[in-house]
Amino acid sequence: MKVTEMNPNLARWYCLVVKRGHEFDVENSLKEANVEAFMPSERVVFVRHGRKIKSDRPSFPGYVLVRFVPSNEAFAGIINLKNVFDLVGGASGYHVIKDADVDVFKRISRGEDVTRVATDKTIGDGSEAEITLGPFAGFKCVVTGVKWCRQAKASVRIHVEGRAFDIDSMPLAFLKKL
Repeated sequence: MKVTEMNPNLARWYCLVVKRGHEFDVENSLKEANVEAFMPSERVVFVRHGRKIKSDRPSFPGYVLVRFVPSNEAFAGIINLKNVFDLVGGASGYHVIKDADVDVFKRISRGEDVTRVATDKTIGDGSEAEITLGPFAGFKCVVTGVKWCRQAKASVRIHVEGRAFDIDSMPLAFLKKL
């Protein structure tokens, strides 16, 4: 965190691939190590045994956003954390996330109003699309499933240099059909 605070213009946001169900653990471990981390989450309410339960659920299960000044030591330290598999990217470099894309999720988590984006209702299983918003903006993907509800979500597969990354709850509003 000290290096990031001393060189804020050099710090970049990256996306960690983490073990599902351990997103909050990884985020807390990073924060305890004074590394800026953010895991977009959403508040859900469900009924279990006749009782209403409120819980936070990761917006992107299996992924955590982290901000640091890139260096060999920083990458090695991040990847060697418990329950962290890798960073999104490939041999030519890791995917850098724009500050503005992270800020949108931070505003949503604080309960601030965010401009609504129209959803393309022609997107379905097998559609090729481009991700236009969020931490995965700029990637092309294949839609593997769509869940239609008030805030429609899609399951997508992104290929980065021969490696596939699956995201189960990509907001459909973030996709533009190709």
